[in-house]
Amino acid sequence: MDNNNTIDMLTDIIALINSEDYDATIPNLAESCNVPIKFVRKCILRLIQNSILSSCINGEDPKSSDPDYSFMDEYLDNKENISTGILKGSYDHILWTIDLKVLDHSESQLLSLTPLQYSAIEELDESKNSFKYGAIYETKNNIRKAEKNERKNQDQIQVAIDSHSAISFNYKTKGGKIENHTGFPVNITTNVIDNWIYFELANETSIYRLDRVTGYVKSINSDESFPKLKEKIYNKYIWGSSFKENDKPVHVKLVISDTRSTLIQKIKNDIRHRKGIYSFKKIDSLYYYEDDIIGMPEFRRWLRSYGSSIQVIEPSYIRNEITEAAYKTLSYYQESENWKDL
Repeated sequence: MDNNNTIDMLTDIIALINSEDYDATIPNLAESCNVPIKFVRKCILRLIQNSILSSCINGEDPKSSDPDYSFMDEYLDNKENISTGILKGSYDHILWTIDLKVLDHSESQLLSLTPLQYSAIEELDESKNSFKYGAIYETKNNIRKAEKNERKNQDQIQVAIDSHSAISFNYKTKGGKIENHTGFPVNITTNVIDNWIYFELANETSIYRLDRVTGYVKSINSDESFPKLKEKIYNKYIWGSSFKENDKPVHVKLVISDTRSTLIQKIKNDIRHRKGIYSFKKIDSLYYYEDDIIGMPEFRRWLRSYGSSIQVIEPSYIRNEITEAAYKTLSYYQESENWKDL
């Protein structure tokens, strides 16, 4: 297959992934494009390894019990093994999604950089003139408004938590199946980045996302008494909902260089639920935050939301990943004359 045909095929694959009414798994893409499945696996790997497109593409795992599973978070944590798994067919079941927009050359924006990547480039003494226009970039509204029925269900769950009573609810899975669940709710939290609301049932490993509850949560009379909760020694370290069951806490240390009172107060609000396990103090003119985290993918998203206001001291691999991603992204923009007509 020559280079032009490869580019055409990549374009077709991207278009199918971008289609709302298409289940973009690797086998489906291979069948629709009439190409070998091994070729599609290589194409998917090229897409997620591309510094521009990797900010737009993601995958959902219908088999995952995590309601907010992110393939790209898993990939970034273990690039070599995941890449090998893609080529071997281990991820053929993943449903791929992509969010693209092509800008006119007249639109003056810095594209495809997270705030954290951009701040890293600034630290490398690169100027805005290093970037080109007309690129593909990701658009996301990180703050969503909880619907009225979500708030009503949230209140009902909180009442059940306070009274140690049971609830019943219908839940829509990623595959569209409606399931009925009953149990004793023990925790309800809000993700500080995207405003998704999550809750748990006593002694279950699953985490439920409130917006996937269909109808209303109902309080029920249960023949069972409130169960004795299984000890979860690492539970207090969990950040968000995206983590692996056997994950251990990772120590993080950050410096907050933007000391505006409004920003410092926002950070304090974000970490208020972690009272007793974190350190947040001012030394000279800067603030320092230390914590032990389970759920690094969502913690990284929280970091990115603050852009250049927060710098990572530990762990060093996160700091290195940010700098590496910034260099790679910058190299694509410096070579953008070769793909400006994409």
